[in-house]
Amino acid sequence: MGFFDRNFGEILSSQMLCVLIDLVAGTILAICTGKILLIPGMLILLPGFLEMRGNISGSMACRLSSGMFLGVVRPDKYNTRITRGNLFASFLMVIVLTFVLGSIAFLFSLFFFGIYSLKIIILPVIAGIIANAIEVPLTLFMTLYLFRKGHDPNNIMGTFVTSTGDISSIISLLIALVII
Repeated sequence: MGFFDRNFGEILSSQMLCVLIDLVAGTILAICTGKILLIPGMLILLPGFLEMRGNISGSMACRLSSGMFLGVVRPDKYNTRITRGNLFASFLMVIVLTFVLGSIAFLFSLFFFGIYSLKIIILPVIAGIIANAIEVPLTLFMTLYLFRKGHDPNNIMGTFVTSTGDISSIISLLIALVII
């Protein structure tokens, strides 16, 4: 087993793709900074919100991948009890965590800056649900697809969902801003 084996190639190619995706996410964020900063407390909220997407989808991809390697999840079946449980858990986590994150941003804004804005609590919840509606099906499809094609999803999905999560989170925040 050499240094440049199949795992190294999968990891390197996924990292290169994710660098490009993150450049796109950064560009979108730079273009839309003026709109995002209209809500007080967004700079407190933004890092945690962006990080949360990769953590939830990444752990879901790892659970599915481990299930496929153990044989309890079949890569050709989407509608199983384990898959539905993972989908439900990720949506529940998003609702709870975005509410907590928004509440923390609200409290920081109130105590340190004297700004009372309930939008900072509602905004991440709406944006989290939108981003999860994009990210979770993408994670499910890509994890099962990569496994069926003979790749190890553990090598690829962690960086992939973190990068695509950045883009979906930024776009979801912008959509939630329009809704609110």
